[in-house]
Amino acid sequence: METIKLRAHIGSDGILKLEMPTNFKNVDAEVVIVLQPTPEKVTDGYGWPVDYFEVLDALEADDIIERPPQGDFEERETIE
Repeated sequence: METIKLRAHIGSDGILKLEMPTNFKNVDAEVVIVLQPTPEKVTDGYGWPVDYFEVLDALEADDIIERPPQGDFEERETIE
């Protein structure tokens, strides 16, 4: 038995067309299909997920991001 998970699009005609490679050739097979619609991605007018920046702000408020010391940089000759 082989389990294959894939995403496919059902056209406006309601027909689902599946094309997938398998290791089986020229054999009868029992196929089980479970249809589960994928949730729509809700975005704002600019294409960002709704509430993206609010969630990001909340994360930044809780976790203070600090930049560690970068060390000393080497002195280089100036190019004329």
